[in-house]
Amino acid sequence: MVGLVIVLTQLINHTKVGMAMRAVAKDFETSQLMGIKINSVISMTFIIGSALAAVGSMLYFTTYPTIVPTSGAMPGLKAFVAAVFGGIGSIPGAVIGAFLIGICENFVKILPFEGATTFVDAFTFALLIIVLVFKPTGLFGEKATDKV
Repeated sequence: MVGLVIVLTQLINHTKVGMAMRAVAKDFETSQLMGIKINSVISMTFIIGSALAAVGSMLYFTTYPTIVPTSGAMPGLKAFVAAVFGGIGSIPGAVIGAFLIGICENFVKILPFEGATTFVDAFTFALLIIVLVFKPTGLFGEKATDKV
Protein backbone atom coordinates (compact mmCIF):
# COMPACT_ATOMS: atom_id res chain seq x y z
CA MET A 1 0.00 0.00 0.00
CA VAL A 2 2.85 2.37 0.81
CA GLY A 3 4.33 1.62 -2.61
CA LEU A 4 1.03 2.44 -4.32
CA VAL A 5 0.78 5.76 -2.46
CA ILE A 6 4.33 6.67 -3.50
CA VAL A 7 3.70 5.69 -7.13
CA LEU A 8 0.42 7.63 -7.24
CA THR A 9 2.01 10.71 -5.68
CA GLN A 10 4.90 10.58 -8.16
CA LEU A 11 2.49 10.07 -11.06
CA ILE A 12 0.34 13.05 -10.06
CA ASN A 13 3.25 15.39 -9.30
CA HIS A 14 5.93 14.45 -11.84
CA THR A 15 4.36 13.25 -15.11
CA LYS A 16 2.58 14.93 -17.99
CA VAL A 17 -0.55 12.91 -17.28
CA GLY A 18 -0.49 14.10 -13.67
CA MET A 19 0.02 17.69 -14.72
CA ALA A 20 -2.91 17.37 -17.12
CA MET A 21 -5.06 15.87 -14.35
CA ARG A 22 -4.23 18.74 -12.03
CA ALA A 23 -4.90 21.30 -14.78
CA VAL A 24 -8.28 19.78 -15.64
CA ALA A 25 -9.22 19.63 -11.96
CA LYS A 26 -8.26 23.28 -11.49
CA ASP A 27 -9.93 24.78 -14.57
CA PHE A 28 -11.75 22.64 -17.11
CA GLU A 29 -12.25 25.22 -19.88
CA THR A 30 -8.80 26.78 -19.70
CA SER A 31 -7.08 23.42 -19.85
CA GLN A 32 -9.16 22.54 -22.90
CA LEU A 33 -8.13 25.82 -24.55
CA MET A 34 -4.48 25.02 -23.77
CA GLY A 35 -4.72 21.87 -25.89
CA ILE A 36 -5.25 19.20 -23.23
CA LYS A 37 -7.44 16.36 -24.44
CA ILE A 38 -10.05 16.42 -21.70
CA ASN A 39 -11.65 13.09 -22.56
CA SER A 40 -8.29 11.30 -22.47
CA VAL A 41 -7.43 12.80 -19.09
CA ILE A 42 -10.82 11.87 -17.64
CA SER A 43 -10.50 8.33 -19.02
CA MET A 44 -7.01 7.95 -17.56
CA THR A 45 -8.24 9.22 -14.20
CA PHE A 46 -11.03 6.65 -14.16
CA ILE A 47 -8.61 3.88 -15.18
CA ILE A 48 -6.21 4.74 -12.36
CA GLY A 49 -9.04 5.10 -9.85
CA SER A 50 -10.58 1.79 -10.89
CA ALA A 51 -7.25 0.00 -10.63
CA LEU A 52 -6.69 1.38 -7.14
CA ALA A 53 -10.25 0.43 -6.15
CA ALA A 54 -9.61 -3.11 -7.41
CA VAL A 55 -6.45 -3.38 -5.30
CA GLY A 56 -8.29 -1.99 -2.28
CA SER A 57 -11.18 -4.42 -2.70
CA MET A 58 -8.79 -7.36 -3.03
CA LEU A 59 -7.09 -6.34 0.19
CA TYR A 60 -10.42 -5.76 1.97
CA PHE A 61 -12.09 -9.00 0.91
CA THR A 62 -9.19 -11.25 1.86
CA THR A 63 -10.64 -11.23 5.39
CA TYR A 64 -14.28 -11.88 4.45
CA PRO A 65 -15.44 -15.25 3.07
CA THR A 66 -18.63 -13.98 1.38
CA ILE A 67 -19.49 -11.02 -0.77
CA VAL A 68 -22.91 -9.41 -1.09
CA PRO A 69 -23.88 -6.48 -3.35
CA THR A 70 -23.82 -4.00 -0.45
CA SER A 71 -20.53 -5.12 1.08
CA GLY A 72 -18.63 -2.16 -0.35
CA ALA A 73 -20.96 0.54 0.95
CA MET A 74 -19.39 1.15 4.35
CA PRO A 75 -15.76 0.89 3.15
CA GLY A 76 -16.61 3.38 0.40
CA LEU A 77 -18.12 5.81 2.88
CA LYS A 78 -15.14 5.43 5.19
CA ALA A 79 -12.75 6.03 2.28
CA PHE A 80 -14.61 9.27 1.54
CA VAL A 81 -14.45 10.21 5.22
CA ALA A 82 -10.69 9.51 5.23
CA ALA A 83 -10.19 11.71 2.16
CA VAL A 84 -12.16 14.57 3.71
CA PHE A 85 -10.52 14.00 7.10
CA GLY A 86 -7.03 14.20 5.60
CA GLY A 87 -7.86 17.01 3.20
CA ILE A 88 -9.32 16.82 -0.28
CA GLY A 89 -6.53 16.90 -2.84
CA SER A 90 -3.82 15.59 -0.52
CA ILE A 91 -2.91 11.96 -1.16
CA PRO A 92 -0.68 11.61 1.92
CA GLY A 93 -3.36 13.41 3.93
CA ALA A 94 -5.97 10.84 2.88
CA VAL A 95 -3.64 8.00 3.88
CA ILE A 96 -2.89 9.57 7.26
CA GLY A 97 -6.61 10.27 7.71
CA ALA A 98 -7.39 6.59 7.02
CA PHE A 99 -4.77 5.46 9.53
CA LEU A 100 -6.10 7.85 12.19
CA ILE A 101 -9.66 6.66 11.61
CA GLY A 102 -8.55 3.02 11.84
CA ILE A 103 -6.62 3.65 15.05
CA CYS A 104 -9.54 5.54 16.62
CA GLU A 105 -11.98 2.78 15.61
CA ASN A 106 -9.79 0.17 17.26
CA PHE A 107 -9.65 2.23 20.45
CA VAL A 108 -13.45 2.40 20.45
CA LYS A 109 -13.63 -1.39 19.98
CA ILE A 110 -11.54 -2.04 23.09
CA LEU A 111 -13.64 0.19 25.36
CA PRO A 112 -14.75 -1.74 28.44
CA PHE A 113 -18.49 -1.15 28.20
CA GLU A 114 -20.80 -3.61 26.47
CA GLY A 115 -21.93 -2.74 22.94
CA ALA A 116 -19.00 -0.43 22.15
CA THR A 117 -18.45 -2.15 18.80
CA THR A 118 -21.96 -1.16 17.75
CA PHE A 119 -20.99 2.50 17.72
CA VAL A 120 -17.73 2.22 15.76
CA ASP A 121 -19.23 3.53 12.50
CA ALA A 122 -21.10 6.31 14.29
CA PHE A 123 -17.86 7.32 16.00
CA THR A 124 -16.13 7.60 12.62
CA PHE A 125 -18.72 10.04 11.32
CA ALA A 126 -18.79 11.97 14.61
CA LEU A 127 -15.00 12.31 14.37
CA LEU A 128 -15.40 13.71 10.85
CA ILE A 129 -17.93 16.27 12.07
CA ILE A 130 -15.63 17.35 14.91
CA VAL A 131 -12.65 17.76 12.58
CA LEU A 132 -14.67 19.71 10.01
CA VAL A 133 -16.04 22.06 12.66
CA PHE A 134 -12.55 23.07 13.77
CA LYS A 135 -10.66 22.64 10.49
CA PRO A 136 -13.02 22.77 7.47
CA THR A 137 -10.31 21.92 4.92
CA GLY A 138 -9.31 18.71 6.72
CA LEU A 139 -6.04 18.04 8.51
CA PHE A 140 -3.77 18.64 5.50
CA GLY A 141 -6.06 20.56 3.15
CA GLU A 142 -5.09 23.98 1.93
CA LYS A 143 -7.37 26.96 2.08
CA ALA A 144 -8.59 27.82 -1.40
CA THR A 145 -8.58 31.45 -2.41
CA ASP A 146 -10.74 32.55 -5.31
CA LYS A 147 -9.62 35.61 -7.20
CA VAL A 148 -12.30 37.72 -8.78
